[in-house]
Amino acid sequence: MRIRYLALALAPILSTAVLATPADAHRELAPFDAVNQFIGTEMDTTQNKSNDAYGNTFPGAAVPFGMVQPSPTTYKAGNALVGEKGGYEYTAGLIRGFGLTRYSGTGCTGRYGGYEFPTIPYAGELTDGVLPTNPSADVKPYYLSFSHANEVSQPGYYKVALDNGITTELTAGARTAVSRFSFSENATLILDVSGQNNRSFGSEVTIDPATRTVSGWMYGTDVCDVGNLYKAYFSTTYDKPFASYGTWNDGEMTAGSAHAIKSTTDTGVDYRHDTGAWITFADGAKVTAKTGFSYVSVANAAANREKEVGKERFDAVRRDAASQWKRALGTIDIGGGTDAQRTSFYTALYHSLLHPNVRDDVNGQYLGYDNQVHVVAKGRHFYENLNFAGSGWDMYRSQAQLIALTFPKVAGDMAQSIVDMVKQKGSWAPGAARMQGDNYQVILATLDDMGITGYDRKAALASMVATQKLPAVASSRSDAYQYFATGLIENRKGDFATSRVLEYAIDDFAIARLAFKEGDLANYKFFMGRAQNWMNVFDPVTQHVRPRERTGFDRSFDLRVREDGAGRGQFNQSTGYQYGWLVPQNMSTLIAKRGGAAAATAQLDTLMAQLDAGAYTQTGNYLSNQPAFGTPWVYNWLQAPAKATDVLYRAVSEMYDTTPSGLPGNDDQGSLSAWYVFANLGVYPAVYGTGDLLISAPMFKSITIDPVDGHRDLRITAPGVQNGKKYVSSLKVNGRKTSANWVDARTAGRLDFTMAATPGTWGTGAADVPPSYTDGADARNNAGTTPNGQGNLGSMDLSDWSFSRESLAAAGATPGASLPLGQTGITFTWPTAEPGTPDNWIPHGQRVDLKNRKATSVSFLGLATNGPSTGTATVVYTDKTTQPVTVTLADWAAADPTALITLTGRNNANGTAGDGTFRVFATAPAALDSTKTVDAVILPQSTDKGIMHVFDVAVS
Repeated sequence: MRIRYLALALAPILSTAVLATPADAHRELAPFDAVNQFIGTEMDTTQNKSNDAYGNTFPGAAVPFGMVQPSPTTYKAGNALVGEKGGYEYTAGLIRGFGLTRYSGTGCTGRYGGYEFPTIPYAGELTDGVLPTNPSADVKPYYLSFSHANEVSQPGYYKVALDNGITTELTAGARTAVSRFSFSENATLILDVSGQNNRSFGSEVTIDPATRTVSGWMYGTDVCDVGNLYKAYFSTTYDKPFASYGTWNDGEMTAGSAHAIKSTTDTGVDYRHDTGAWITFADGAKVTAKTGFSYVSVANAAANREKEVGKERFDAVRRDAASQWKRALGTIDIGGGTDAQRTSFYTALYHSLLHPNVRDDVNGQYLGYDNQVHVVAKGRHFYENLNFAGSGWDMYRSQAQLIALTFPKVAGDMAQSIVDMVKQKGSWAPGAARMQGDNYQVILATLDDMGITGYDRKAALASMVATQKLPAVASSRSDAYQYFATGLIENRKGDFATSRVLEYAIDDFAIARLAFKEGDLANYKFFMGRAQNWMNVFDPVTQHVRPRERTGFDRSFDLRVREDGAGRGQFNQSTGYQYGWLVPQNMSTLIAKRGGAAAATAQLDTLMAQLDAGAYTQTGNYLSNQPAFGTPWVYNWLQAPAKATDVLYRAVSEMYDTTPSGLPGNDDQGSLSAWYVFANLGVYPAVYGTGDLLISAPMFKSITIDPVDGHRDLRITAPGVQNGKKYVSSLKVNGRKTSANWVDARTAGRLDFTMAATPGTWGTGAADVPPSYTDGADARNNAGTTPNGQGNLGSMDLSDWSFSRESLAAAGATPGASLPLGQTGITFTWPTAEPGTPDNWIPHGQRVDLKNRKATSVSFLGLATNGPSTGTATVVYTDKTTQPVTVTLADWAAADPTALITLTGRNNANGTAGDGTFRVFATAPAALDSTKTVDAVILPQSTDKGIMHVFDVAVS
C-alpha cells in the first residue's frame, strides 16, 4: 500500500498557483504531488506572538532525515526581523546563495545555524582575474535577484531561473548535495566557504584544478549561538574543467591562488565571509557539482560523495530522492479530502520528516559529544538535531511519536543515539540548551512505551538515576539543586522558573516510567514523587499554577504574561494561563485542584476563545507554540471529547492554510507540522512519556499508517467525515466496541469510527477518560536534613540551608526514633529517609495514612521557613466523616514554646555550617472525636505565608 501511487506527471508546484486548481473529481492529489514547500516561508508581520508568526521553512532539496539540505537562503533589505531571517522569506527578492544544510523552522532571529558553504552563481565579468568586489568587505553585490514565477520545488528537488540568466538546480542524497548550474554567458561560481548563517571562527579552502575538486572546512557556532561549536567539511567535484580560479582572504583577492585559510581558537570573533574562492568555466557552460559533506573530515566528505552518488547523473540522483520521499510520504495514506486539505496534510508530513538528521558517514564514523570519532554499530545510524539548541523540548510533544509510528527503525536509532550521546558527554543535555528540561528522557520513555525498545534501556535508566538526584552536580537542569531538594524553583530565580518546575516534573515522570519497566520499584516510587512536584507551584487559593516565592505564592503576578515586569521570566514562550495545563501525567488531579470538571471546563473554554493569541498579555491560547500543544485534548479528561474536536477543526481552518504564511509559528524542526498531522489523524500523544493516544476525531474518511521497516499498520476508518460528520458516536478498537476516549498505541491496530453531525455521549463517561498517573502524590517532597559538610544533599528554606543530621541525632532525632510529646500520649516517629531523599512534606494536600485506631488528639511535627505558617488539615475517620484541624508552625528560627527539638547551627549547600538556633515544633494537640477511628490525615492544601514543613503526624 505504501507504494500505491498514481502515475501523475511531476508537475512543478509554483508558489501557491496549483492550489487554485479545483480538485479533480476522478483522482486524489498524490502525496508527493501534494507537498508545497513554500507553505511556512512567509512571516505574518501583522502578528506579534512571542515567536515568529511563520514556519521559517524552506524550499530545497533533501531526503528524509538526510545530513544535507541544499537550498536557497534569501535576503530582503529593511526590517531585519523579516528580511534577514537566515532562511527563506517569501517576500524577499534576493537569494544570498545556495547552502548545504538548513534547520527547518528555527527561532533565534539573527542567530540561525546551518547554511554551510554557500555557492553563488555569478554571471558578471572578473577584473584582472579577480572578483570585482571582495566578498569579505561586502558580499551583498553578489546576491541574486529572482522571481517566484521561475521557481520549481518538489521533495528532493529545487530549481530557479535567476534574473542573471543562470538556472540553478539542486538535489540530494543523504550526505551529498548535487547542484547543476546552467550559464548563458560568463560562468563563475563564488564559494563563500565562511558564509554560514552563524558566527565563524575559521575556515579553509583548497582548489585542485587537476581533479576539478574544491574542498575545505569551517569552524563556528551552531543555531542560537548558545555555545554549541562544531566543524563541518566538504569535498566538491565538478564535471567541467576550470577556466580560472582564485581565493580571497580578508582584504586580499589572489587570482590563481589554490589555497586560503583563516582560523583561530578565539570563539569570541566572527570571521564570516572572510575566506572563500571562485572558479570559472567556459562561457555558457552547464556544470554539475557533487558535494560530499561530513562532520568528521574532508576525506570522509569525499567518501560520502563517491559512495552515495559516484558517477550518477543529476537526474538519476533526483529520481532516487523522489523515490525516497514517495516511500516516506506514503507511510500515511489518507482517503478523501480536497486538494487543499491534502496539500496541507502532506506538506506537514514532509516537514515532520526532515529532522532529525543522520550524522554518521558512509564508513560509520561520526564525531561524538566527547570530540572523539566513533563508529556506529552495524545496521544503525547516529542521529543528531533531535532538537536544535535544546534537549528535545519541541520534539517530545509530537514529532518523536510521529516518527515512531512511521519510521520505527529511525525512532530506535534515535533512542540509541540519545543513550550514546549522553554516555559520551555524561549529561542529559549533551549540548548547550536554550530550552529547559531534560526532555531526551521524555523522548526515550515515550518511544519505549510505543514499542521502540531496541536500545540500551538499562544504560539509559542508570544514567538518569545517577545524574538526576542530589547533590545535583551531574544534572544539566538549571537550578537542579533547589528543585531536587525542595520540589520547586522560587520565582526570584527567573529563567522561566515556574514553567521549569512543570517541565522537570514531566522529565521525572518519564524516568519513573522507565524504572517501572526495568522492575526498579524503588526508583519508580522516588521519581513518581518528583513527578508530582507541579503541585508545589499550584496555588489552591487562586486555583492556578503560579510563581512561588519563599514567602508564599505571588498572587499579584499577572498570568496573562510571561514574566513579572522585573525581568524575572516565569513561563517559557507562553503565559501562565497557557502553561497552567501542562500536567499531562496527572491531569485528573489538576482538574480537581482547579475546582472540578465544571470549573476547569469554564477555564479551558476561556483559554480556547482565542486559539493563537500569543504570549503577550493574553488570556487566550497559543497553539502554534509547543507548551500549549496538548491543551485541546484536556477536554477528554473533562468528559467532553467533542469540544476537543471543535477546537481542532477551528485550529485547522483558522490557523493553517496553503499560502506561504499558512504555517502559524516556527516549525521547530517539524514539531508544529507533526502536531498538525496528529490533529488530522484524530489521535494525539497527549500524555508525554507514554504511548497513550487521546482521541478527538479523524478528519479524513480513511487513514492507513504503514510504517517503513515496521510490522504493524494502524488503520482508521471514519465514513461520513467527508460529508460533515465530524463527531464520534461510537468506536471499535480492533473490532471491539469501546467508549474510552483514548487508546494504547502499542495495541491499537484498527480504529473504526461511526461518525455523526452532532455531538453525542460517546467518550463522556467518568470511566472513559484517559489515565492519570497519581502515584507519588502523597510522598514526602522535601529533603531538609543533610550530613555535615554535605549541605548540597538537601535544602529546607530555598536559601540553601538545611538541618544537620548529626545535630538532630544528638538531640535524639535519629532515623526511626520515637519522639514523645510530653505527657500527651502522642509519640512522633522521626523519618527514616536516607541522605539526599525527601524527609518531610511541603503540604499540598497529601494524604498521610495512619494506623486505624481511636484517638483523643492529633499533633503535627514540623516548622515553617519564612514563617510562621498556618493551614487547615483534615482528619479522615473510617466512617468517611472528616474534621478540620488548624495547623500553625513557627519559623524554624523562632523561640517558640512549642519547640520539641532545638539545635545549634545548620548546614549550607556550599559545605559550610552556620551559627544560630533552629527548632522543630509540635503543634498543641487538637481534640478529636474519641468515639471514631482515625483513618488518615490530609495535610493542608495551602498555607498563608512562608513554606510549611511537616516531618510527621501522630495521634494520641
